[in-house]
Amino acid sequence: MSNNKVRVGIIGGSINNGWAKGTHIPSIQQLPELELAAVSTSRMESAEESAREFNAAHAFANANDLSQHSDVDMVVVSVKVVEHYDAVKAAASAGKHVYSEWPLGSSTAEAIDMQKLAEANHIHNTVGLQARQAPEINYLKDLIAEGYVGKVLSVNLRAYTEVMGGTGFSSSRYVFDKTAGGNLLAIYGGHSLDALTYILGDFTELSAALENQYNQAEVIGTGEIVEKTSDDQILIHGKLNSGAMASVHIQGGVKQPGLYLEVYGDKGMLVLQNAKGSIQMGPYKLSGAHQTEEEPKASLKELTVPDSYRWVPDGINNQGGPVINVAQALRKFAKDIQEGTFRMPTFADAVKVHQLLDTIEKAANTGERQYL
Repeated sequence: MSNNKVRVGIIGGSINNGWAKGTHIPSIQQLPELELAAVSTSRMESAEESAREFNAAHAFANANDLSQHSDVDMVVVSVKVVEHYDAVKAAASAGKHVYSEWPLGSSTAEAIDMQKLAEANHIHNTVGLQARQAPEINYLKDLIAEGYVGKVLSVNLRAYTEVMGGTGFSSSRYVFDKTAGGNLLAIYGGHSLDALTYILGDFTELSAALENQYNQAEVIGTGEIVEKTSDDQILIHGKLNSGAMASVHIQGGVKQPGLYLEVYGDKGMLVLQNAKGSIQMGPYKLSGAHQTEEEPKASLKELTVPDSYRWVPDGINNQGGPVINVAQALRKFAKDIQEGTFRMPTFADAVKVHQLLDTIEKAANTGERQYL
């Protein structure tokens, strides 16, 4: 590491990659622990253009060359899900620390292979389940642990998105293919269920139903009609290890998207909302109602998250949106690398989420309740 900064290379660091450009790159540029050293894209021309735009010293046309370079300490994998395996393999085999976007792999088998490779090379590894770094979600989690709602009785999670139903973007048309590993269940389901279990604990049993109600989808901007095999309706009912009951409904193709996480206890309730339908990115609104002897019928009111739940510069916090959670994740991961700590979700955690999604599919396909 140069000057104690973690030097980062981004696989998929193109000016045309909206996610990397809007989250990872501005985060790295504003975090004092990190330095953007290199970017790679599929073509050297675009890599060099991106490197100039983002003030990175090195440009590469493939993941292997970026991973092998001595000026790179840590690699961010921000490409299509089907390309994660090769990118992570290149970085881990070169002994570089890896931050991979979620889903980790196109399948659970791929995710397990990546976990083993990371562990064999003794590298720090994390996955972009960045809802765990959201200030509002961590505050909600702590409030529950402190007894704000009393004994948790139930949780309802609803995530509705306009895309992944009858429409979608050309850059992510692979989401229409159920076998590509980047569908509604994998992306929205994975993020949502990881956040839910991070807050409240694992499922011990569940039943599920999956349905594809849009057999075709229109590509936004071109009007092209493509076949769609991925499910756009996900229903899950189960029990958590605390004994609380859980109900989850995730659907694509909704004209008014939104995210609603409602936690009910015997002494109150907490509600997390956002207008995008994605639990992994803000802005959020957190509300609560806490019953006391003085106020036995407390009404729901918006809660202010303490400043201690934010650990990135004000410039990032003021931007709002998805960059905050990614920046919080990158900063914590950088400190893990520098200090030898392990506070971020690892590839092993990602495998657990992949396996949970497999269980949901099995429950839906067999019609039988599954016990975990």
